[in-house]
Amino acid sequence: MQEADVSGNKTRKKRLTIILSAIFAFAIIMGPGPGLYLINPDPADVHAVVALGSVPVLYLWALFWFAVQAAVVLTAYFKLWGAGVEDGRDSGERT
Repeated sequence: MQEADVSGNKTRKKRLTIILSAIFAFAIIMGPGPGLYLINPDPADVHAVVALGSVPVLYLWALFWFAVQAAVVLTAYFKLWGAGVEDGRDSGERT
């Protein structure tokens, strides 16, 4: 019974690793990469929205994708990389 739990846990971790990696890669592309062309207004367009409130849209775009990347790293830390995640120990216990 325990072997099935360990196998299922490894499968869930592998799936989560793939999903988080894909989200992180997409955030890297969309943040500072080609995604900027989607949000950056054309300078010739007089009706383009360059600020939301008093904050530039380009800044909000980069901030959003940074938040996505930070969420992925925190999720990976607590679900995949945390001490004791592999064997069920508490994070304070070291041997």
